[in-house]
Amino acid sequence: MANEANQAAGRKTVVFRDGNMRTSYCNVVNVAATSEEFALLIGTGRSWHGKGDEFEVDLNDRVIMTPQTAKRLAAMLVNAIAQHEQRYGTIDASAQPPSPETNTAVQN
Repeated sequence: MANEANQAAGRKTVVFRDGNMRTSYCNVVNVAATSEEFALLIGTGRSWHGKGDEFEVDLNDRVIMTPQTAKRLAAMLVNAIAQHEQRYGTIDASAQPPSPETNTAVQN
């Protein structure tokens, strides 16, 4: 029924294919941009307590996207965060994130 409504309205149905998908954990993300693309640099911090003047990050992935895709991603993140906070309470972005070894998230 939804596909018929999409077709009648001239919209395309999105089909996500996850056969080649990989899952990785990150607790550090940085963004770089040019006039033509945005890049998300995704990695894991080695130590949240810090040793010396440097904070080392192991970069795992770089996701490159068009400015239009980046703007859609930003809107989706704002919406997802608002829904999460509505359900679970305010997120303290300054709080120290859990390390991969101590991450005990439960999926519902």
